[in-house]
Amino acid sequence: MTDRPLRWGIASTGGIAASMTQALQTLDGPTGAEVVAVGSRSPDSAEEFAARFDIPHAHGSYADLYADPDVEIVYVASPHSHHHEMTIDALRAGKHVLCEKAFALNAAQSREMAAAAREHDRFLMEAMWTWFMPAVIDLKRRIEAGEIGDIVVIEADFGLTVLDEDGRHRRPDLAGGALLDLGIYPIAFARYFAGDPVEVRALGKLAPSGVDATLGGVVSFESGAFGVFYTTLDATTTLGATIIGTDGQITVDPPFWFPSSYTIRVNGQQPENVVIPNQGLAHEAAHAMERIRGGFLESDVIPLDVTISTMEILDEIRKQVGVVYPGE
Repeated sequence: MTDRPLRWGIASTGGIAASMTQALQTLDGPTGAEVVAVGSRSPDSAEEFAARFDIPHAHGSYADLYADPDVEIVYVASPHSHHHEMTIDALRAGKHVLCEKAFALNAAQSREMAAAAREHDRFLMEAMWTWFMPAVIDLKRRIEAGEIGDIVVIEADFGLTVLDEDGRHRRPDLAGGALLDLGIYPIAFARYFAGDPVEVRALGKLAPSGVDATLGGVVSFESGAFGVFYTTLDATTTLGATIIGTDGQITVDPPFWFPSSYTIRVNGQQPENVVIPNQGLAHEAAHAMERIRGGFLESDVIPLDVTISTMEILDEIRKQVGVVYPGE
């Protein structure tokens, strides 16, 4: 890879696609990013998005985006019901892929996506931006240094009031429900600090459509820590997180999934408030480009096997609360 911007194509034109495009356009310079194309099922939507962000090429289909010879890496920003198909199609077209979370509908789809990346020698990573936030990285450094002792419990929640029964959050055909859209954050947050999961126990309440409206549970980890989480589409929660250790605790200021501050309380000492600003989605994009330039096919922060095993936890939660998507 030469010292020139890596050329990105944006697959989809929704809110998260817009946010990532804005983030990529801040990563200028010879080893930065250049957004060269956008693709959508609607030519009008692609044209409008391209004009909004001054993107040279607008494609009225995803296939045309993947076939664009100027595109080197595709950001898959569709609803997660389409991640599997879109990611595999992009990989088969020879593109690297950064795929939004939830990575897929289930672990089986995630395995197929990882296999396709390995088969075609292309980079693939789940876009879980929390793992790349400077404040979160600093937290992990301090925890690994033993500042709050051994982790006992990590508590986190994420709930938003989304009551429209016809919206994507509550539609089974779009893999709706609180878990895959919101609940993945507290679970992944706990995993980042506690390591590999062992078991999960969950309870939930379903919406009339059959997706999970509210659920909560506990994940146990090989480290001996527990992750306590809840998520809901029925109410807006406090959006906080707490990491409790044997020698102290850390309170992560909301929103915990892209925090810019936290407070550490070590037993017997005065609380310390730490402020570390972030640049949103830019951090994960910069990491993906660094790995691609280094010749790697996956992240060393969130490897594909970690993404797959997290999806296995989500599968088990859905099994316990009784959520099944069409086609499963």
